[in-house]
Amino acid sequence: MISQEELYQYLAKEQWEELLDILYKHKEQIKNDALLNHAAKTFETEFLRKTQGYDKSRVEIIKYLEKFILLHHGGFYKLTDENYKILVIEIVKRKKLKEANDYATLLPNEEICKKVISEYNFFKIKEEGFKLKQTNKLPMNWIEIYNRLFELINNQGDPATYFSGPRFIDTVRQYEPYFPDYAQFINQRNIEGKSTTRKIFYYDILLGLSDEVRIKVVNRILEILKPFSKDKVLEIENIIEDRKPISKPEPELISDSRRPIVFISYSWDNEQHKKWVLDLADKLCADGIDVILDRYYLKPGASLPHFVEDNLNKADRVIIIFTPNYKLKADKRAGGVGYEYSIMNVELYKNQTSNEKIIPILREGSAEQSIPTFMQQFIHIDTRNDENFLNSYNDLIREIYNEPEIKKPIIGTKPLFG
Repeated sequence: MISQEELYQYLAKEQWEELLDILYKHKEQIKNDALLNHAAKTFETEFLRKTQGYDKSRVEIIKYLEKFILLHHGGFYKLTDENYKILVIEIVKRKKLKEANDYATLLPNEEICKKVISEYNFFKIKEEGFKLKQTNKLPMNWIEIYNRLFELINNQGDPATYFSGPRFIDTVRQYEPYFPDYAQFINQRNIEGKSTTRKIFYYDILLGLSDEVRIKVVNRILEILKPFSKDKVLEIENIIEDRKPISKPEPELISDSRRPIVFISYSWDNEQHKKWVLDLADKLCADGIDVILDRYYLKPGASLPHFVEDNLNKADRVIIIFTPNYKLKADKRAGGVGYEYSIMNVELYKNQTSNEKIIPILREGSAEQSIPTFMQQFIHIDTRNDENFLNSYNDLIREIYNEPEIKKPIIGTKPLFG
């Protein structure tokens, strides 16, 4: 048990590490005791106020700040919104550019965070170049569409419709804000020995954008051109519309570019549990889902943090298989489970009201025994009864493909009353 007086004694001596340990170890007592909760809030405010005055050479301070943010994201201690903002900004100020950028993305609208994100993206462009990638999701007659579009934007005698290099790239930057500006892009093309002819590099840019951004850029250009070349714009729009994919009868063969990507997070409880998870992953693969499972990819010497961060970001959905051992490791932030859970908690914190990514599965124990407190607010799929597995699996596969079993009917019209 901890007393209010002890908290204030630690506070007076600025024993920050001890106070942070107390917030974690005595979280339930602090939550349920009004006096302790008040003392904890006093520590929260005082710590952040004094932190802002500490010299950046005090390397231990960043350790305390990061521990505080983990407590918050892990649901062990809830900071006020204002103090959370102060905490993130203070970490951003003290971290080197790459790590500062990771934290800045938590508050992208704050001025200092905007500045760090912009600097980091400029650094990446300078060091690595903007990575354009060839896409697989193009209309069959994309070359015809592009040639028609370029013909309309290539009339140098018409300033309303002519798209110079800077104007074209500025249009792209409306939807891809960290795309290099015109001077940066041309310099990069020259370094790479690639053509700076407008028709060629416009084409390369559009092909290298994500499908969503490319569509927005093309539609924006067509919107600008329409008042001046309505008939020709309509021809392009009709070609695009004619090439929409035709729905196929079930079962549908899914192209690689449209397969849902699912990351599975679980603990290695025992051989039986590992086999159950592997069987689940194999079954999902057979049903057209690209599964990321550690046992498929990780080999001795591989970097676990790199594997987790890279693939959690890549995944469309994340399946967490909860057992008592998973909860124990998640709460202690132990091993791979602890690392995965810390990253996923940040995602959930940012989207508490609309979790569209994480699918909780209860495999063993009760919800209280197996699911960390913060995650208990989300509806889980119960797979504890093996005899009912197919029903549970059906719920899971429908959720991944966003094909609910029960759909709300179309709202009809008001009936006539006699």
